[in-house]
Amino acid sequence: MKRSRSVVVTLAGISLGLTGCRRAAEPAGLGVMKKEALPAEMRDKLPVFYPGQNPSAENPPLNAYDPHLGYYHRPCLAWYPYPYDYYDARWGYYRCGKWSRHSSSGGVRGFGGIGRGMGSIGSGVGDYTTQPVGAPVHEGVSQGQATAKRSALVSRGGFGSTGRSWSSFFSGGS
Repeated sequence: MKRSRSVVVTLAGISLGLTGCRRAAEPAGLGVMKKEALPAEMRDKLPVFYPGQNPSAENPPLNAYDPHLGYYHRPCLAWYPYPYDYYDARWGYYRCGKWSRHSSSGGVRGFGGIGRGMGSIGSGVGDYTTQPVGAPVHEGVSQGQATAKRSALVSRGGFGSTGRSWSSFFSGGS
């Protein structure tokens, strides 16, 4: 009788593991930052946005928030887990999946003074080429892929699914 009980427990464990019911906690820094966790001054500046069923067909404003996709970065035409220009004292300002010590207005914050010289993200100019050690860097979800990725995130888990974590979409994993 003891042997059949362990078989049932083993089968139940395999079933739970395959359906995604037994997930590890999200690694720090990879999940979408909830609006409530933002500083009040940034939260107050977020645009009013109600995500629809087809986010790929929408034209969201800068920092539009979707609880499944994150924040929309218009200059990059993609969704990221942190708002555009979000400031973290450890890494600087967050834009398009990378960190810069320069604010979008060109000033330096938290690095001992005011300076100019922020280059564009896509050009590789400025301080986007070298990222701070330990800073989370993300590929983002392109606007064209937003609907498909959001559908996968909303319906993750269950039979026939791998139960993969949605954070892999932001971290470049699959």
